[in-house]
Amino acid sequence: MLGTKGPLLEEIVRAYFAKQGFFALRSLPLRYEGEDVTDVDIWLYARQSASVRTRAIVDVKNKKSPRALEPVLWTKGLQTVTNADRAIVVTTDNSPHIVKFGQKHKVIVLTNAFLDRLLKTLPLQDRLSLEELLDAIRKYSGQKADGDWIRRLEDTKSGLISLSAFPALNRSLASFGFFVNRIESRPHFAEQALRCALLCASVACITLDAALERVVFEDTPGRQKAILDGVTYGDSGDSRTQKGIDNVLALLEENMENGKVIANEAKRAITASFQGVRADILAEHFSREHNSSQLVPIARELESLAHQRHAPATATLSPDARALMGVFADFVQAKRQVILGATFAKAAPTPPVEDAEQSPQKAEPGKLL
Repeated sequence: MLGTKGPLLEEIVRAYFAKQGFFALRSLPLRYEGEDVTDVDIWLYARQSASVRTRAIVDVKNKKSPRALEPVLWTKGLQTVTNADRAIVVTTDNSPHIVKFGQKHKVIVLTNAFLDRLLKTLPLQDRLSLEELLDAIRKYSGQKADGDWIRRLEDTKSGLISLSAFPALNRSLASFGFFVNRIESRPHFAEQALRCALLCASVACITLDAALERVVFEDTPGRQKAILDGVTYGDSGDSRTQKGIDNVLALLEENMENGKVIANEAKRAITASFQGVRADILAEHFSREHNSSQLVPIARELESLAHQRHAPATATLSPDARALMGVFADFVQAKRQVILGATFAKAAPTPPVEDAEQSPQKAEPGKLL
Protein backbone atom coordinates (compact mmCIF):
# COMPACT_ATOMS: atom_id res chain seq x y z
CA MET A 1 0.00 0.00 0.00
CA LEU A 2 1.01 3.62 -0.39
CA GLY A 3 2.99 4.79 2.57
CA THR A 4 2.56 8.56 2.46
CA LYS A 5 0.07 11.10 1.28
CA GLY A 6 2.38 12.46 -1.45
CA PRO A 7 2.66 9.20 -3.45
CA LEU A 8 -1.09 8.60 -3.02
CA LEU A 9 -1.89 11.99 -4.55
CA GLU A 10 0.51 11.36 -7.41
CA GLU A 11 -1.11 7.98 -8.12
CA ILE A 12 -4.57 9.56 -8.15
CA VAL A 13 -3.51 12.38 -10.45
CA ARG A 14 -1.69 9.97 -12.75
CA ALA A 15 -4.81 7.78 -12.94
CA TYR A 16 -6.95 10.80 -13.81
CA PHE A 17 -4.80 11.83 -16.76
CA ALA A 18 -4.51 8.23 -17.92
CA LYS A 19 -8.32 8.17 -18.09
CA GLN A 20 -8.15 11.26 -20.30
CA GLY A 21 -6.14 9.30 -22.88
CA PHE A 22 -2.60 10.24 -21.90
CA PHE A 23 0.38 7.96 -21.51
CA ALA A 24 1.17 8.92 -17.92
CA LEU A 25 4.30 8.06 -15.92
CA ARG A 26 5.35 8.98 -12.41
CA SER A 27 8.77 10.04 -11.15
CA LEU A 28 11.01 10.79 -14.14
CA PRO A 29 14.57 11.87 -13.25
CA LEU A 30 15.84 14.83 -15.25
CA ARG A 31 19.55 14.39 -15.87
CA TYR A 32 22.20 16.49 -17.57
CA GLU A 33 25.50 14.87 -18.56
CA GLY A 34 24.93 12.12 -16.00
CA GLU A 35 24.05 14.46 -13.14
CA ASP A 36 20.63 14.38 -11.48
CA VAL A 37 18.94 17.77 -11.78
CA THR A 38 15.44 17.14 -10.41
CA ASP A 39 12.43 14.86 -10.81
CA VAL A 40 9.20 15.32 -12.76
CA ASP A 41 6.32 14.07 -10.60
CA ILE A 42 4.14 13.05 -13.55
CA TRP A 43 4.88 13.21 -17.28
CA LEU A 44 2.14 13.07 -19.89
CA TYR A 45 2.23 12.28 -23.60
CA ALA A 46 -0.56 12.10 -26.15
CA ARG A 47 -0.79 11.62 -29.91
CA GLN A 48 -3.69 13.85 -30.86
CA SER A 49 -3.32 13.34 -34.59
CA ALA A 50 -0.79 12.10 -37.12
CA SER A 51 1.15 15.35 -36.86
CA VAL A 52 0.35 16.64 -33.36
CA ARG A 53 1.83 15.42 -30.06
CA THR A 54 1.23 16.89 -26.61
CA ARG A 55 3.72 16.66 -23.77
CA ALA A 56 2.93 17.95 -20.29
CA ILE A 57 4.57 17.95 -16.88
CA VAL A 58 2.63 17.81 -13.63
CA ASP A 59 3.92 18.97 -10.25
CA VAL A 60 1.96 17.60 -7.28
CA LYS A 61 2.06 19.46 -3.95
CA ASN A 62 0.32 17.97 -0.95
CA LYS A 63 0.71 20.73 1.64
CA LYS A 64 0.55 24.47 2.03
CA SER A 65 3.75 26.44 1.93
CA PRO A 66 4.73 29.94 2.96
CA ARG A 67 5.69 30.33 -0.67
CA ALA A 68 2.42 29.18 -2.13
CA LEU A 69 3.15 30.59 -5.59
CA GLU A 70 6.56 28.97 -5.91
CA PRO A 71 5.27 25.69 -7.48
CA VAL A 72 3.89 27.68 -10.42
CA LEU A 73 7.24 29.39 -10.97
CA TRP A 74 9.15 26.13 -10.58
CA THR A 75 6.90 24.18 -12.93
CA LYS A 76 6.98 26.90 -15.58
CA GLY A 77 10.76 26.74 -15.61
CA LEU A 78 10.73 22.95 -15.75
CA GLN A 79 8.37 23.12 -18.71
CA THR A 80 10.97 25.11 -20.62
CA VAL A 81 13.85 22.78 -19.71
CA THR A 82 11.94 19.63 -20.68
CA ASN A 83 10.38 21.12 -23.86
CA ALA A 84 6.90 20.32 -22.58
CA ASP A 85 3.84 21.87 -24.23
CA ARG A 86 1.88 22.25 -21.00
CA ALA A 87 2.67 22.78 -17.33
CA ILE A 88 0.25 21.72 -14.59
CA VAL A 89 0.36 22.20 -10.83
CA VAL A 90 -1.89 20.08 -8.61
CA THR A 91 -1.99 21.38 -5.06
CA THR A 92 -3.95 21.02 -1.83
CA ASP A 93 -3.80 24.81 -1.53
CA ASN A 94 -7.22 26.33 -2.22
CA SER A 95 -6.04 29.93 -2.36
CA PRO A 96 -7.56 31.73 -5.36
CA HIS A 97 -4.42 33.77 -5.94
CA ILE A 98 -2.39 30.68 -6.90
CA VAL A 99 -4.93 29.92 -9.65
CA LYS A 100 -4.75 33.50 -10.92
CA PHE A 101 -0.95 33.46 -10.84
CA GLY A 102 -0.99 30.22 -12.82
CA GLN A 103 -3.39 31.61 -15.40
CA LYS A 104 -1.21 34.68 -15.84
CA HIS A 105 1.80 32.50 -16.66
CA LYS A 106 -0.08 29.82 -18.64
CA VAL A 107 0.22 27.16 -15.98
CA ILE A 108 -2.87 25.06 -15.25
CA VAL A 109 -3.51 24.95 -11.48
CA LEU A 110 -5.80 22.27 -10.02
CA THR A 111 -6.66 22.75 -6.35
CA ASN A 112 -7.94 20.72 -3.42
CA ALA A 113 -11.54 20.66 -4.68
CA PHE A 114 -10.33 18.83 -7.77
CA LEU A 115 -8.40 16.31 -5.64
CA ASP A 116 -11.38 15.67 -3.35
CA ARG A 117 -13.49 14.79 -6.38
CA LEU A 118 -10.86 12.38 -7.69
CA LEU A 119 -10.47 10.62 -4.33
CA LYS A 120 -14.13 9.59 -4.52
CA THR A 121 -14.19 8.48 -8.15
CA LEU A 122 -10.83 6.89 -9.01
CA PRO A 123 -10.32 3.46 -7.42
CA LEU A 124 -6.69 2.36 -7.31
CA GLN A 125 -7.03 -1.10 -5.77
CA ASP A 126 -6.52 -2.98 -9.06
CA ARG A 127 -3.20 -1.31 -9.82
CA LEU A 128 0.23 -1.58 -8.22
CA SER A 129 1.55 1.81 -7.28
CA LEU A 130 5.07 2.78 -8.30
CA GLU A 131 6.18 2.24 -4.69
CA GLU A 132 4.66 -1.26 -4.59
CA LEU A 133 6.33 -2.17 -7.88
CA LEU A 134 9.73 -1.02 -6.60
CA ASP A 135 9.21 -2.94 -3.36
CA ALA A 136 8.50 -6.07 -5.40
CA ILE A 137 11.78 -5.59 -7.27
CA ARG A 138 13.65 -5.15 -3.99
CA LYS A 139 12.49 -8.63 -2.93
CA TYR A 140 15.30 -9.77 -5.20
CA SER A 141 18.15 -8.92 -2.86
CA GLY A 142 20.69 -9.23 -5.66
CA GLN A 143 18.98 -6.83 -8.06
CA LYS A 144 21.46 -4.03 -7.45
CA ALA A 145 24.51 -6.19 -8.13
CA ASP A 146 22.71 -7.82 -11.05
CA GLY A 147 22.74 -4.73 -13.25
CA ASP A 148 20.80 -2.54 -10.78
CA TRP A 149 17.23 -3.14 -11.93
CA ILE A 150 15.75 -0.03 -10.33
CA ARG A 151 18.45 2.23 -11.72
CA ARG A 152 17.80 0.79 -15.20
CA LEU A 153 14.13 1.63 -14.92
CA GLU A 154 14.98 5.16 -13.80
CA ASP A 155 17.45 5.58 -16.67
CA THR A 156 14.85 4.37 -19.14
CA LYS A 157 12.22 6.82 -17.91
CA SER A 158 14.78 9.61 -17.71
CA GLY A 159 15.41 9.30 -21.45
CA LEU A 160 11.93 10.69 -22.12
CA ILE A 161 12.92 14.11 -20.77
CA SER A 162 16.73 14.02 -20.80
CA LEU A 163 17.55 12.71 -24.30
CA SER A 164 16.37 13.23 -27.83
CA ALA A 165 14.04 10.60 -29.26
CA PHE A 166 16.33 8.05 -30.92
CA PRO A 167 18.95 7.89 -28.14
CA ALA A 168 16.06 7.46 -25.69
CA LEU A 169 14.64 4.69 -27.90
CA ASN A 170 17.96 2.86 -28.00
CA ARG A 171 18.30 3.12 -24.22
CA SER A 172 14.81 1.79 -23.58
CA LEU A 173 15.29 -1.13 -25.99
CA ALA A 174 18.60 -2.03 -24.35
CA SER A 175 16.80 -2.11 -20.98
CA PHE A 176 14.00 -4.17 -22.52
CA GLY A 177 16.55 -6.73 -23.73
CA PHE A 178 18.18 -6.82 -20.30
CA PHE A 179 14.91 -7.61 -18.53
CA VAL A 180 13.73 -10.15 -21.11
CA ASN A 181 16.98 -12.00 -20.47
CA ARG A 182 16.26 -11.90 -16.73
CA ILE A 183 12.79 -13.44 -17.24
CA GLU A 184 14.52 -16.61 -18.37
CA SER A 185 17.68 -16.50 -16.28
CA ARG A 186 16.14 -15.38 -12.96
CA PRO A 187 13.06 -17.66 -12.72
CA HIS A 188 12.36 -16.83 -9.06
CA PHE A 189 11.97 -13.17 -10.00
CA ALA A 190 10.59 -13.61 -13.50
CA GLU A 191 7.37 -11.76 -12.70
CA GLN A 192 9.29 -8.66 -11.60
CA ALA A 193 11.48 -8.91 -14.70
CA LEU A 194 8.40 -9.16 -16.92
CA ARG A 195 6.88 -6.05 -15.35
CA CYS A 196 10.13 -4.17 -15.94
CA ALA A 197 10.33 -5.40 -19.54
CA LEU A 198 6.76 -4.24 -20.19
CA LEU A 199 7.51 -0.79 -18.78
CA CYS A 200 10.67 -0.44 -20.88
CA ALA A 201 8.74 -1.54 -23.98
CA SER A 202 6.07 1.09 -23.25
CA VAL A 203 8.71 3.81 -23.05
CA ALA A 204 10.26 2.52 -26.29
CA CYS A 205 6.88 2.93 -28.00
CA ILE A 206 6.63 6.54 -26.87
CA THR A 207 10.17 7.44 -27.87
CA LEU A 208 9.69 5.88 -31.30
CA ASP A 209 6.40 7.73 -31.79
CA ALA A 210 8.15 10.98 -30.83
CA ALA A 211 10.98 10.21 -33.26
CA LEU A 212 8.52 9.64 -36.11
CA GLU A 213 6.77 12.96 -35.50
CA ARG A 214 9.21 14.79 -37.74
CA VAL A 215 8.74 12.40 -40.69
CA VAL A 216 4.97 12.04 -40.50
CA PHE A 217 4.49 13.36 -44.04
CA GLU A 218 7.27 11.25 -45.54
CA ASP A 219 6.46 8.24 -47.71
CA THR A 220 7.19 4.72 -46.47
CA PRO A 221 10.80 4.62 -47.78
CA GLY A 222 11.44 8.00 -46.11
CA ARG A 223 10.14 6.79 -42.75
CA GLN A 224 12.09 3.57 -43.13
CA LYS A 225 15.35 5.44 -43.73
CA ALA A 226 14.68 7.74 -40.77
CA ILE A 227 14.27 4.76 -38.46
CA LEU A 228 17.29 2.98 -39.91
CA ASP A 229 19.56 5.99 -39.44
CA GLY A 230 18.12 7.00 -36.08
CA VAL A 231 18.40 3.56 -34.49
CA THR A 232 21.76 2.79 -36.08
CA TYR A 233 23.52 6.06 -35.28
CA GLY A 234 21.45 7.26 -32.35
CA ASP A 235 21.20 10.84 -33.54
CA SER A 236 18.23 13.12 -34.10
CA GLY A 237 18.15 12.93 -37.87
CA ASP A 238 20.85 15.54 -38.38
CA SER A 239 23.47 12.93 -39.44
CA ARG A 240 25.82 14.30 -36.79
CA THR A 241 27.20 10.87 -35.93
CA GLN A 242 27.85 9.97 -39.56
CA LYS A 243 29.53 13.33 -40.19
CA GLY A 244 31.70 12.87 -37.11
CA ILE A 245 32.83 9.44 -38.31
CA ASP A 246 33.59 10.80 -41.78
CA ASN A 247 35.65 13.64 -40.27
CA VAL A 248 37.71 11.22 -38.15
CA LEU A 249 38.34 8.93 -41.14
CA ALA A 250 39.41 11.92 -43.23
CA LEU A 251 41.90 12.96 -40.52
CA LEU A 252 43.33 9.45 -40.42
CA GLU A 253 43.71 9.39 -44.18
CA GLU A 254 45.42 12.79 -44.36
CA ASN A 255 47.68 12.68 -41.32
CA MET A 256 48.90 9.11 -40.86
CA GLU A 257 51.36 7.02 -42.79
CA ASN A 258 49.36 4.61 -44.95
CA GLY A 259 46.39 6.67 -43.83
CA LYS A 260 44.18 5.67 -46.74
CA VAL A 261 44.60 1.97 -45.97
CA ILE A 262 44.01 2.50 -42.23
CA ALA A 263 40.96 4.67 -42.90
CA ASN A 264 39.44 2.07 -45.23
CA GLU A 265 39.98 -0.70 -42.68
CA ALA A 266 38.44 1.43 -39.95
CA LYS A 267 35.47 2.25 -42.17
CA ARG A 268 34.85 -1.44 -42.89
CA ALA A 269 34.99 -2.27 -39.17
CA ILE A 270 32.64 0.58 -38.27
CA THR A 271 30.20 -0.38 -41.03
CA ALA A 272 30.17 -4.00 -39.86
CA SER A 273 29.54 -2.85 -36.30
CA PHE A 274 26.60 -0.67 -37.29
CA GLN A 275 25.13 -3.43 -39.45
CA GLY A 276 24.99 -5.57 -36.32
CA VAL A 277 22.47 -3.17 -34.80
CA ARG A 278 19.64 -4.87 -36.74
CA ALA A 279 17.80 -1.57 -37.18
CA ASP A 280 16.15 -2.96 -40.32
CA ILE A 281 13.84 -5.06 -38.13
CA LEU A 282 12.34 -1.94 -36.57
CA ALA A 283 12.45 0.08 -39.78
CA GLU A 284 10.51 -2.48 -41.80
CA HIS A 285 7.75 -2.87 -39.22
CA PHE A 286 7.24 0.71 -38.07
CA SER A 287 7.59 2.41 -41.44
CA ARG A 288 4.09 1.07 -42.12
CA GLU A 289 1.51 3.66 -41.18
CA HIS A 290 -0.83 1.29 -39.34
CA ASN A 291 1.93 -0.02 -37.10
CA SER A 292 3.34 3.40 -36.26
CA SER A 293 -0.12 4.82 -35.53
CA GLN A 294 -0.66 2.19 -32.81
CA LEU A 295 2.45 3.05 -30.79
CA VAL A 296 0.78 5.24 -28.15
CA PRO A 297 -2.25 2.99 -27.53
CA ILE A 298 0.09 0.02 -27.21
CA ALA A 299 2.35 1.97 -24.84
CA ARG A 300 -0.65 2.63 -22.60
CA GLU A 301 -1.63 -1.04 -22.74
CA LEU A 302 1.86 -2.25 -21.82
CA GLU A 303 2.25 0.25 -18.98
CA SER A 304 -1.12 -0.78 -17.57
CA LEU A 305 -0.24 -4.48 -17.70
CA ALA A 306 3.09 -3.82 -15.97
CA HIS A 307 1.24 -2.30 -13.00
CA GLN A 308 -1.62 -4.80 -12.92
CA ARG A 309 -2.07 -5.99 -9.34
CA HIS A 310 -2.53 -9.61 -10.39
CA ALA A 311 0.48 -11.25 -12.01
CA PRO A 312 0.62 -10.06 -15.63
CA ALA A 313 0.13 -12.45 -18.55
CA THR A 314 1.17 -11.28 -22.01
CA ALA A 315 -1.41 -13.63 -23.55
CA THR A 316 -3.99 -10.99 -22.60
CA LEU A 317 -2.36 -8.36 -24.82
CA SER A 318 -4.06 -7.18 -27.99
CA PRO A 319 -2.85 -8.65 -31.32
CA ASP A 320 -1.11 -5.38 -32.22
CA ALA A 321 0.69 -5.28 -28.87
CA ARG A 322 1.80 -8.91 -29.19
CA ALA A 323 3.10 -8.23 -32.69
CA LEU A 324 5.07 -5.25 -31.42
CA MET A 325 6.55 -7.23 -28.54
CA GLY A 326 7.62 -9.87 -31.03
CA VAL A 327 9.40 -7.26 -33.14
CA PHE A 328 11.14 -5.83 -30.07
CA ALA A 329 12.20 -9.36 -29.05
CA ASP A 330 13.65 -9.97 -32.53
CA PHE A 331 15.55 -6.69 -32.34
CA VAL A 332 17.22 -7.55 -29.02
CA GLN A 333 17.78 -11.15 -30.24
CA ALA A 334 15.59 -12.73 -27.56
CA LYS A 335 13.24 -15.68 -27.94
CA ARG A 336 9.74 -14.42 -28.63
CA GLN A 337 8.23 -17.11 -26.43
CA VAL A 338 10.11 -15.82 -23.38
CA ILE A 339 8.09 -12.62 -23.41
CA LEU A 340 4.95 -13.66 -25.29
CA GLY A 341 4.52 -16.89 -23.36
CA ALA A 342 5.17 -15.39 -19.94
CA THR A 343 2.37 -16.20 -17.51
CA PHE A 344 2.26 -16.53 -13.74
CA ALA A 345 -1.41 -16.54 -12.80
CA LYS A 346 -4.86 -15.93 -14.13
CA ALA A 347 -5.35 -12.46 -15.55
CA ALA A 348 -7.15 -9.99 -13.33
CA PRO A 349 -10.93 -9.84 -13.82
CA THR A 350 -12.31 -6.93 -15.76
CA PRO A 351 -13.41 -4.25 -13.26
CA PRO A 352 -17.08 -3.26 -13.30
CA VAL A 353 -18.07 -0.26 -15.36
CA GLU A 354 -18.41 2.82 -13.17
CA ASP A 355 -21.64 4.77 -13.01
CA ALA A 356 -21.39 7.67 -15.44
CA GLU A 357 -22.53 10.19 -12.85
CA GLN A 358 -19.75 9.17 -10.44
CA SER A 359 -16.94 9.01 -12.98
CA PRO A 360 -14.65 12.02 -13.42
CA GLN A 361 -15.30 14.19 -16.42
CA LYS A 362 -13.78 12.76 -19.58
CA ALA A 363 -12.19 14.63 -22.43
CA GLU A 364 -11.07 13.76 -25.90
CA PRO A 365 -7.93 11.58 -25.77
CA GLY A 366 -4.98 13.70 -24.78
CA LYS A 367 -7.02 16.88 -24.25
CA LEU A 368 -6.31 18.82 -21.07
CA LEU A 369 -9.40 19.90 -19.20
